[in-house]
Amino acid sequence: MRLSHLQAIADILLGDAKTLAHGYHEIMTDTGADFETADARRRCAIAVNAVGMAVDTDGYRSALNALEARPCVEPKCQRCGSSELIRDASAVWDCAAQQWVLAGVYDCTICQACEAQSDSLCEWQPCAPETVRPRAAAPAPSRDTQAQHDGHAQQ
Repeated sequence: MRLSHLQAIADILLGDAKTLAHGYHEIMTDTGADFETADARRRCAIAVNAVGMAVDTDGYRSALNALEARPCVEPKCQRCGSSELIRDASAVWDCAAQQWVLAGVYDCTICQACEAQSDSLCEWQPCAPETVRPRAAAPAPSRDTQAQHDGHAQQ
């Protein structure tokens, strides 16, 4: 097991309802970590969802509903309106993963259309409906997970 896996497990187990809801939302909308397989994504989603429900059912559901209600936005260039914006970043080599891992993203944004650059170049606007990816359906919990949750609810 990689150190990054242990860190992820600790983050899940020690997370508060809002953090867990955010993590679950990222997994389900494919905006968070990359997974090697769809099954790995599904299993992680089930684990995060189960812990979120166990930690604080009402708080977790409330935080998840708030995330689902958030409008989808995208950055546009304040100068020309283009969405062809880029930002520089730095990466570090992860020996265990044998790949480059994002270490940080710099503040300056550059518009590839008009070549403007600034730390405050982005104007956040609602996404066009055709660019919004549908949210993935929540994974069905296993019978064991559901039985454990039902057992906790009865106590």
